[in-house]
This record gives sequence, structure tokens and C-alpha cells, in this order.
Amino acid sequence: MLFDAIYKFLLDIGKKRYAIGSVITAAFFIRILFFTGGVRGSDAYAYALHAFQIASGQYDINAIGSFYGFRFALLLPTALSYFLFGVNDYSSVLFPYIFSLMNMLMVYFLAREIFDRETAFIAAILLAIYPLDIATTNVLSPDSFIPLFCSLAILFYVKAQKILNRSEWAGGYLFLSGIFIAFAYLSRITSIFIFAALVLHHIFRKQKMSGLIWVTLGLAIPLIGEALYYTVYTGDPFFRFHRIAIHESLVKGPDPDAIVSLWFYPKVMFGFDLTGWAFYGLLWWMVLAGLTMAFKQRDDRILLPAFFLVIPFLGFEFGTQSLKEMIPIMKNYNYLSLITGPAVLIAAYGIKKISYLLSHDRERRKAMLFVFIVFITSMNMYGTYRLALNAKDDAGPYETVAHELKGETKRTIYVHHGRWPLFLKYFLRYDPNLDFKMLNEMNKEQIEKISGAYIVLHKRYLAADTAGRPFRQLPVYADYWNNHPKTWKRILSYSGNPAYNSVVLFYAE
Repeated sequence: MLFDAIYKFLLDIGKKRYAIGSVITAAFFIRILFFTGGVRGSDAYAYALHAFQIASGQYDINAIGSFYGFRFALLLPTALSYFLFGVNDYSSVLFPYIFSLMNMLMVYFLAREIFDRETAFIAAILLAIYPLDIATTNVLSPDSFIPLFCSLAILFYVKAQKILNRSEWAGGYLFLSGIFIAFAYLSRITSIFIFAALVLHHIFRKQKMSGLIWVTLGLAIPLIGEALYYTVYTGDPFFRFHRIAIHESLVKGPDPDAIVSLWFYPKVMFGFDLTGWAFYGLLWWMVLAGLTMAFKQRDDRILLPAFFLVIPFLGFEFGTQSLKEMIPIMKNYNYLSLITGPAVLIAAYGIKKISYLLSHDRERRKAMLFVFIVFITSMNMYGTYRLALNAKDDAGPYETVAHELKGETKRTIYVHHGRWPLFLKYFLRYDPNLDFKMLNEMNKEQIEKISGAYIVLHKRYLAADTAGRPFRQLPVYADYWNNHPKTWKRILSYSGNPAYNSVVLFYAE
């Protein structure tokens, strides 16, 4: 009776207009529960720096040397937030939170357009409790922007398909679809796979090719605007591509810095990797179930979300970064955010179909659905907790040192890894008096002559590189962890978790 009452309540509100509002409200509080600070993790600090530069008028396109500084669909909204509210953890996640909650609404509308209201409600619930979405909402990154752009692109495309031959609005919808694909592309280049999925689906369904002209026009306008910007300020319309070509080295060689293994995604998506299990829970098993059920029942409604899921996945798995040679696209847990929308649609479809398959008895079906939702919610919340804990552990050394340095007028700081200037600048709110110098560019004699400055030693980077590979030869400053010069005064010792996150802070008199 309890299951029946609770399920009836959920189903009843699912039939009301405020149903999605209830899910979005719950999703908001879930994300607040796992708030980690917005700017945590290497990439987030880089995005925050460039957004601050834009907000403060210090951005110089010619000085940008990595892809972080070119992702304008992420940088411009964040710069606006910093301009209005200053640099802080809350302004950093303002747009990620807004976009995450808006995406829930878009997924709901999309599922309702393709399937039905009950599937839409299940899809919204799945997205509300999806660990990847919760984690990326709390981190400034393209993965907190791309899912919304992708869902909007698909939604406008679906709406256009329904009125393609009987309304002048169809062209406008297709144009908007292209615009949002461009926004996703301006968040991360690999989002162009969404355009490929749309084109292939359009051709497969034998739709009028004129529709693709509208989509292409919508896609082209923002990209032409970007190229004109580069031309005016650098003289090179392909400036971004020429600058980021240096990152190809990350995936080259027998032991690349980035992940390129073809087994990576299959392993992490289906839980054969603990971090993957935490990020995705059972979602990809539910997706597999949904695809299987649709195939068995010959339900062609699944085709559109399947195209938008499978084509980008194949692009991630087998795509190349260069048209001249085969340079694999680097792989990452977060990159699957691009197909979050199609994934939850297919998973929701699968859950509904399997519930009918298991029992035709309405009461039993209600109970099973409720128990399953509670089960995956519990699993996902634990996975999200582990991810949030990892983010806090990773940021711990930097936050602790930044707290110690707040209010100090002596701001010359010697560090031995590029993360430290990036991270401390954020935590110290881009104080212009900060002066960072690199120990790894100095010899022993120069290091021991340091005076009137702080020295940071981070255990994590004393014996290994960023990828965790041990140094063949320890740097000279590694000895100072236990045997530092007499002129160095230890003012802070931080024991991190794991132990390699431990840090000592000295002041050289």
C-alpha cells in the first residue's frame, strides 16, 4: 500500500503541469548537496582565468596557447557572471546550474515529443539523479554547457520534422538547431558530431535536403563570426586550429599523456572501472536495454535519439584530430556529456517498456518502478558523493596554502608545477601582486639563494609527472621535503588525501 500511495502521488503530479517543476526543484537541491566549489580541477581553473581576463578587459587572443581560451560559449557567460558578481565559487557555477536545470526541462519536452508524458517524466528523473550531470554542474567546464546545447539542437530539429511540409516555422526551427550545434561546437570542437548525426538521420529518413541548408546556415553564422574575430585580431581566420595543434602531442607516441585506448569507453560506461561506475551508474545498461526493447518491438521512434547517441559515440571512439593523419581524439569520462540527452531518453524508454514486460498487473508494475528508482537513486548518490570527495581532496592543498597566504603583502611564490600559479590565482582572486617563479627552471645553487619569498613543495609532483609516471631522475628540490636549507622556515604542513596530496609551505628569510 505504501508503494502504491507513493507511486500514485508521483504519477499524479506527473500528469500535472507542475510535474517537471517538482523534478527540477529536487535536482537543484541534489546539486546543492554535492556543491564542491565550482572551480575545482585543472581545467576549471584555466577557464576561470580566461573568463576573468575577459571580464576585466585583460584578455589577449594572441597570448592564448591552449584550447581553454577559445571556448567562447563557456567563457563569455562566465565572464558576464564575474563582471556582475565578482570572482567567487557561486558566480562560477551560476550558468552551469541554470543550464543543467534548463536541460532537464528540454529533455522532458524532447521525450514528450518523441515518446509520451510518462517516458518524459522518467527521463527527467534519470537526469536529475545522473552523477555525471551533478558532478559537471558543480564544475566550470564545457560539460556543464554542452548537454543543454545538444538537447536544444535536437528539440528544435524534432519540432521542425513535425511541421516540415505545412509551416514556414520549420525553417526557423532548423536554423535554431544549427545555432545550438554551433554553441556546442564553441564549447568543445568534438560537438560537431551532433551535426553529423543530424545530417545522417535526415538522409536516412529521406527528408527534404533543403532542411539541411537551414541547419547549416544556423551552424555557419556563429562560426563565421568567430573566424572574422580571429581575422581582425590575428590576421588568421583559422587561428584557433593553428594554436591548438600543439595538443596533438598529448595523444602521440607509445605512452601518450592522454587516454586513447579503444577499450576506455566500453570499460567505463558499463562499470568495469570504479570511476566510470561513479560517473554513470547503471545508465548505459539501461540504454542498452532501451535499444534492445525498441529493436525487438520494431519501434522506429527510437531512431532519432539512437542516431544522436551512436554517431557521436563512434566519433569519440574512432575519430581523428587531424585530416592529414590519424591522430586519435583523447578520451575522458566527461566527454560523454555530449550524449547525455539521448542517453536518458533511451534509458527512460527502456525502463518503461521493461516494466510492462515484467508485469501486466498495474499495481505490481508501480511497485517495481518505485523500488528501481529508489535503488538507482541510492547508487547514484553514493557515486556522486565519491566524485565530490575526490574533487575536494584534489583541491585541498591549494585551498589550504591560499588560505595561509591571504592578507600577506609578500607575494613572491616559488612553485614547481604549472597547476599552482593557476590555482592560487583563483583562490587569491587574481591579486595583481602575485609573482610566481618556477623551481623546476632553477638549479640547486639558485634555489638555495632564494630569500624574501614563499616556497611550495607538493609531494604529488616531486617524484612523478602530471600523468603519474615516476621521474627517471628526481629533481634537485625533492630533497628539500625533509632537508630544507636553514634559511627556510616551515610555516605550513598539510597532510593530503591521498598522501601524495601533501604539501609543505616554507618562507625563505
